[in-house]
Amino acid sequence: MAFRVFCGQLITDGQLYRDVALRIDKGRIVAWESFNNRELSIEPPDIDARTRVVLPGMIDIHIHGGGGRDLMEGTEEAVQAVARHLTRYGVTGFLVTPLTAPWEAIRATVRAAQAVRQYGSEGAQVLGCHLEGPFINPLRAGAQPPEYIRPASVAELERALGALLEEVRIVTLAPEIEGGYELTRFLTEQGILVSIGHTDARYEEVTRAIDLGARHATHCFNAMRPFQHREPGTVGAVLAHPELKAELIWDHVHTHPAAARLLVRAKGSEGVLCISDGTTGVGMPEGYRFELWGHAAVVQAGAARLVENGSLAGSTVAMDTCLRHCSETFGLTLASMLCCANPARALGLEGRKGTLRPGADADFILWNAEHQQVEGTWINGQRRFP
Repeated sequence: MAFRVFCGQLITDGQLYRDVALRIDKGRIVAWESFNNRELSIEPPDIDARTRVVLPGMIDIHIHGGGGRDLMEGTEEAVQAVARHLTRYGVTGFLVTPLTAPWEAIRATVRAAQAVRQYGSEGAQVLGCHLEGPFINPLRAGAQPPEYIRPASVAELERALGALLEEVRIVTLAPEIEGGYELTRFLTEQGILVSIGHTDARYEEVTRAIDLGARHATHCFNAMRPFQHREPGTVGAVLAHPELKAELIWDHVHTHPAAARLLVRAKGSEGVLCISDGTTGVGMPEGYRFELWGHAAVVQAGAARLVENGSLAGSTVAMDTCLRHCSETFGLTLASMLCCANPARALGLEGRKGTLRPGADADFILWNAEHQQVEGTWINGQRRFP
């Protein structure tokens, strides 16, 4: 069905436009049209968004669950449930993100993601998988279970996943561990994005990984060697090397607002991308308890924490919170870059996702700027929320 979206304000690719109508047909944006707001009468199926801001759908490349469901349940039903839940936050695409776990659990999760991607999502689209482990440094494991951490191994990865490796878009690894550099080179040759994370790498070790193809950093500042002026560490390397694009959990818990501002100013508008790092607890009430691979976790003060020691175990916010916090500091135009365009570019989907230019998929949201919330989500031209 063809229809138009009449936008009072439209933000895409770091630019604000006024009084633009998107013409949509067969799930794609086919043209832009200008309109005279004073003379306009809008009838269904056209959409009147003259009092809202129209943004590209957000893409979450690092998420573990939401709405009381864990993506590592390893079932299509769990993936579909999370996909449906994410639409209320303006997320139109995401990477299923397995944690460090036994290989059979990782395989089941990747297989479930593959099935939903191939046969169709009931909500946000599955764009592939992001393996956050098991090739990480035990010294920077965070809440990940240390008993399942493995030395980096090309042979083990190929043996464990086989053809399922084609579903993997990003691998988080610690380059300094045994086999880390070899795996970095292999993944880069396979077209898989290497993300430096859960790492105790020194500045020089990160630089070597960049030389081998690493181009991404997992939840910057968290679970990585911190900055010191005589040993810049992993954080210093992320700040200094423009080749590395940095994930940021902009929830005001994992990262102080001042640190978030510093990162954006150091890396520029195209060097940072927001993630949720959302867990089962996304959208759940304070005090909600859930299991995180054998450990009890609880929703507490805006984050997921391990019951046993209070350690951070992921977030309980979604991408709309990241968009809100970023826009409070830098404005909605830049915030949309971090939540829409930059994640799409990291996945090689620029021109198709994260933009509202003609030719792109008709993935868009209506944003209420006054109340700072999502009021509608469309994916491939179909309304998915509310």
